[in-house]
Amino acid sequence: MRVTAHEISLTQRHVWRSAREAIPVQRALVVEVEQDGVTGFGEASAFMTAHYNSGVDQLHADLRRIAPLLEDLGPADPFAVWRRLFAALPDSPFVLAALDTAVHDLRARLLGVPLWRALALDSPQELRSSFSIGLDETEMMVHKLCERPGWAAYKVKLADPGDLTVLEELRRHTSAPFYVDGNCGWTLSRLLPVLPALQDLGVQLIEQPFPRSAWWDTRTLKQHSSIPVIADESITSMQDFAACAEAFDGINVKPMKAGGITPSLVLLRRAREHGLLTMLGCMPESVAGVSATAHLGGLADYLDVDAVDLLAVNTGFGVSLDGSGRVSLPDRPGSGYLPDPTAHGWRVRPVSAEAVRPVRHRVLRPGQPVATCAYPEDSASGARHFAALDAGRVVGVASLYDEDPEYTVPGLAAGRGRRLRGMATLEEVRGTGAGSALLRTVRTNAVLSGADALWCNARTTAAGFYLAQGFRVLGPEYDIPGIGPHVFMHWSAS
Repeated sequence: MRVTAHEISLTQRHVWRSAREAIPVQRALVVEVEQDGVTGFGEASAFMTAHYNSGVDQLHADLRRIAPLLEDLGPADPFAVWRRLFAALPDSPFVLAALDTAVHDLRARLLGVPLWRALALDSPQELRSSFSIGLDETEMMVHKLCERPGWAAYKVKLADPGDLTVLEELRRHTSAPFYVDGNCGWTLSRLLPVLPALQDLGVQLIEQPFPRSAWWDTRTLKQHSSIPVIADESITSMQDFAACAEAFDGINVKPMKAGGITPSLVLLRRAREHGLLTMLGCMPESVAGVSATAHLGGLADYLDVDAVDLLAVNTGFGVSLDGSGRVSLPDRPGSGYLPDPTAHGWRVRPVSAEAVRPVRHRVLRPGQPVATCAYPEDSASGARHFAALDAGRVVGVASLYDEDPEYTVPGLAAGRGRRLRGMATLEEVRGTGAGSALLRTVRTNAVLSGADALWCNARTTAAGFYLAQGFRVLGPEYDIPGIGPHVFMHWSAS
């Protein structure tokens, strides 16, 4: 099973705000697994990075760390794969979720059936999602609702439950139910007095009003509230289930947070067994992740998968929502997700050799014949080419070849080296992180392909950049005729 990591960068139509944070740009990885020419996909967001150990560098590091394990796994039994991955990734739920989802997706595609059928679920019917309205000035929140009239329900982020102005203004424009979300930011003393008013305003659900640690407050609220209270941040795995079943009326299961499709099925079914309400939600994700989540919709009382509707950019085609929030699954095997290389959500992804040569020429060989930018290794077996993208435009390039280092590196087995060549970024994007994202992704994919080390002949002017990325210099400076002074640089995966 071959694994490839892509970086993506998501922006929304409006900056997303909750009581906890504002998110202008959401970084994430799309993980692709391939067998017999068939591919499956999963996604891991760099979201709430301290809480979920999900910074983008950490996501890459965790993928590299478990690369040897991935070499031995296949899609025949995704549940067994999840158990092995869970043991290796106990503190990295998002990477676990991306891999688990991708393996389930791959198995379904190999079987030629939709994901819900591969999971032995009933066909999801009449699915409708709520529409989420992030924190903002009241006028802007009303504007967001008016941009999406006619939805089945609206999920409203509120900073303070005692301030009813937002809900009162929104109610002037819709008769649909409200779900209100405190994102751990409320207090019991502010919420209890306004429960009758919230009910009068058509609030049908309260989601995660208090911090995860405030179990006493949540149990007290459950006793006094006729409005169901749903756990979100308080439910991350089955270890939280017993406490949530006591303190909440239901749980919001998000596959990325839970660690994938496999544990989400367990949580949703266990909740049903205990008479709890079930909500199925998502993190800030592209259609790559949400498409798989929607296949579990038949197990949910409430669906909150509007993340794809909120986006200004995306990564391809998959689950879609109409003007009333009605969810349509693609008529394709697996999750139905179909990546679109031209979509503007991609930050770093593999490309053809032809796609990298214009930037090579502009940055590395200006004034020389274009033919000098076609390297003999470009078409060699194992050669891979990567591009950093800005709104779909190639702004950085790098190539990777199966080639051991020129220097003897102690402990490096033959055939476990990879050569980095032709790395270049346009001057206009230097300092934006494009180069770092490109090299980070190349390193991860080198290790996922079986590499123990990465090396390059680096121009001395670029040596500082590579040193900052964990490379080291081996040997003296030397000159490449017609190009200039270089140093041999080496990065070890261990």
